[in-house]
Amino acid sequence: MPLPVHDIPPFKGLPGLVWAFRFDVEGRAEPLDIAAIDAAELGAGQPGWLWLHFNQGDARTARVIEQQLDLPDSAKEALLTHDAHANLYLEDGLAHGALVDWQHGGVDNSQLSYARCEQDVGWLHFVMGERLLVTARRQGLRSVEQARRHAAAGGLYETPEQLLEAIVERFGASIAHATLELDNELDRIEDRVLGEDIGDERRELALLRRQAVHMHRPLSAQRRVLRQFEQRHRAQRQHPLVATALHLSQQFDEVDSEVGALQARARLLHEEVAAKLTEATNRHLHTLSILTALLMPPTLVVGAFGMNMDLPFVHQPHAFAVATGLCVLSSITVYLLLRRIGVARV
Repeated sequence: MPLPVHDIPPFKGLPGLVWAFRFDVEGRAEPLDIAAIDAAELGAGQPGWLWLHFNQGDARTARVIEQQLDLPDSAKEALLTHDAHANLYLEDGLAHGALVDWQHGGVDNSQLSYARCEQDVGWLHFVMGERLLVTARRQGLRSVEQARRHAAAGGLYETPEQLLEAIVERFGASIAHATLELDNELDRIEDRVLGEDIGDERRELALLRRQAVHMHRPLSAQRRVLRQFEQRHRAQRQHPLVATALHLSQQFDEVDSEVGALQARARLLHEEVAAKLTEATNRHLHTLSILTALLMPPTLVVGAFGMNMDLPFVHQPHAFAVATGLCVLSSITVYLLLRRIGVARV
């Protein structure tokens, strides 16, 4: 059922509206003056479709959506809720829900870099009809901003489904790009691990694994909600959003497998680093044990000569040399004994 945009009551301006675009039948976007937008600009007589993007952080947004947008109660709730979980529903031809995206914080980055993938997750709440897409967010979202810039630069979106698909695809592409960067970083760490010395690889691997987990959680949430939506509405495959969900879920399956492979590889490499560090520790303890065994006899000899009683060689002119020789001889004797029993190997 198309959204009854023509039934919206007259108003002047929409407080809380971040931007508004009208797309013609060919998909070209025309930005609208959000300070002067009124019911006439939303009339059904004009071809194409509309994209309205609201700021949930504006206290006036709730009043505008509740009073000036002719939407079902479930759709209004989907736009105004602050629930942090992905969901997607299709009711009487009207789609609504919440999808995952990265907060961009005003930074203009075309892709999500692994060095910046600690950014927080944001939520895009939306309602979509045949000729209208209404979106709302609390923080600025990376993929939404990229889609807006693409539309403003002449990008074509013939239907609301195409725009929503582009936003979700950009989110998946950012994770795929970050996964590739993490994989390259893992290659560099692996090259160092295969060398002789182990440095800060364990700390770097721990950071890399944490970044991979940070990416994988929202990816899994997005993938799960798309797959569940497609399975629930298989009988409605003629609906564009159902076909879009199927296409996107297949793409997210591929990205998910790449992230999973990265996590498994990082975990195995982390275990190898831990094994190497354990081996090095054992080797150092072994060396320390040998040194302790070699130094113990001289310590006894020196301690014996230091006792307060009459001792041999006390009045001999070369007594110190004799005592030193006894220390060295005792160490050599212990060393040969350790070699014979296989403890000390050269």
